[in-house]
Amino acid sequence: MVLHTTDITLLEVRRQIHERVQSHRRELASIEKDFRRWREQAPKSTPKRLLEFDAEALSTELFERFRMFLLVECQSEVHQALVAPEVIFAKYFDRKPPFDGENSKEFPDAFVLEALARWAKTQDDKVHVVTEDKAMTRAVGANPHLLALKTIHDVLTRAAADLGAEAQAIAESLLRHPAFETTLRRLLKPQMKEATFVYTGDLAEGEAYEGDLLAIDAVGDCSVVSLNAHRISLILDVTAKIRVEVQFEDRDSAVYDREDDRWFGVENASTEIEDLVDVDVWVEVNRASGEVVDAKVLTGEIEVFGPSDYD
Repeated sequence: MVLHTTDITLLEVRRQIHERVQSHRRELASIEKDFRRWREQAPKSTPKRLLEFDAEALSTELFERFRMFLLVECQSEVHQALVAPEVIFAKYFDRKPPFDGENSKEFPDAFVLEALARWAKTQDDKVHVVTEDKAMTRAVGANPHLLALKTIHDVLTRAAADLGAEAQAIAESLLRHPAFETTLRRLLKPQMKEATFVYTGDLAEGEAYEGDLLAIDAVGDCSVVSLNAHRISLILDVTAKIRVEVQFEDRDSAVYDREDDRWFGVENASTEIEDLVDVDVWVEVNRASGEVVDAKVLTGEIEVFGPSDYD
C-alpha cells in the first residue's frame, strides 16, 4: 500500500498543531496570573513559576517531526492540491458534494479530493479516502476513482482480503505459539503507560492516568495485513486487564448549590481501578520463533470503567 496526502493537508495539520500549542500557552499564562497572587498569600505552598516555552519553536518542531514521519518512514506521496480552481468553484455554485450542506464552505477538502481523483484517473486506479466527515464521504461517493472508508483498520482489512486461507492458518498457528503472548505483553506494557484513557465510571469528574498492563486476557479476531517468508503482520482484537489511577472530586462532605449548579467543599482524591479493555493492536511476528518483534496500539482513546475501592 502507498500512503497519499496533499500539500493542503499538511498545511491544515501545521495550522492545527500551531493553534493547539498556542492554546496551551495561553492557558499556562492564565494560570500563572493566579499563582503570582498566591505566592504572596501562601508562599510556602504555592509552586514556583510555571513552565515556560517558546510556542513557535515547539509547534514548528512538532510539525516537522510529523512531516518527516510521513515523508521518510511512511514514504508517502504528496500531491499538489491547489489546482483547477474553476472545477472547485463550479461544484460550489452547483452545491455538489462536499458543498451540498447548508452554509458549506469545504474548500480545502474539495481541493484535496480533486487532486487525488485526478491522480487516480491518470493511473487508472482507485484511492481509498479515510474519513469520517459526512460531507467528504458524500463527495468521495460521487467520484468513481475514490472509495470512502472510515478507519485505517478498514483499509488494512481490505488489503489483506486476498491473502487467503493459508495466511489465516499461519496466523492462527502463531497465536498459539508459547512465545507469542509473552513478547506481545512485553511490547504493549510501555505503550499502555502512554495511552490515552477516558474514564466513564461513577466517580465525579474522574480522569484516568498512568495505565499499567497487568495481563492479556484474550486475543480475539485477527486480520492478516501482510505475509512473507519470514514475518507476518496482523491486526488483533486484544482484551487486556489494566490498572489506572483515577483522580476525581470527593463530594462526601461537599454541599451542592442547586441555584448555581455547583459543589462547594469538594476535595481532590485519587484511587486505582482495574478493568478489562478492548483495543486494536497491530503486530509483526517472526514466523520461525513465534515472537512478536513489533507492536502498536491502534485504539486512540481507551475507555475504562471498572469497580472502584472508593464508594
